[in-house]
Amino acid sequence: SRTQNEGHPKWFVLGVGQVIKGLDIAMMNMCPGEKRKVVIPPSLAYGQQGYAQGKIPPNATLIFEIELYAVNKGPRSVEAFNQIDKDSDKKLSELEISQYLKEEFARDGKKRHPSVHDEILADIFKKNDHDGDGFISAKEYNVYQHDEL
Repeated sequence: SRTQNEGHPKWFVLGVGQVIKGLDIAMMNMCPGEKRKVVIPPSLAYGQQGYAQGKIPPNATLIFEIELYAVNKGPRSVEAFNQIDKDSDKKLSELEISQYLKEEFARDGKKRHPSVHDEILADIFKKNDHDGDGFISAKEYNVYQHDEL
């Protein structure tokens, strides 16, 4: 959980593909100050292609020691909901969330296969559009409940 070059903490949004899938899974439900040692199989890391011209070889199993320093307001905050809700109708459309994901991906600058965007968008609606109306309401988005820190 430190940058490769300078040893500083690495900040990212959990669950939107900014890190390998194995880290997204391993860090779910962590609390600030918690430490975990995780073993990530190639299928949840860099797979058959490896990473960074040989730094991580193909089919590598990765071992991480993770310490979570802090949790900040993220995608489940009222502010984030209002930022995504461009037309202020108190519900998030597929187009609004798609645009938000594109902006987040552009901000972190990592190259991704175009299918990643579609997979994440589909997963967001599968997990959050409880009434199946094609929109995610503020209630479905869970902005009225507190975030555990």
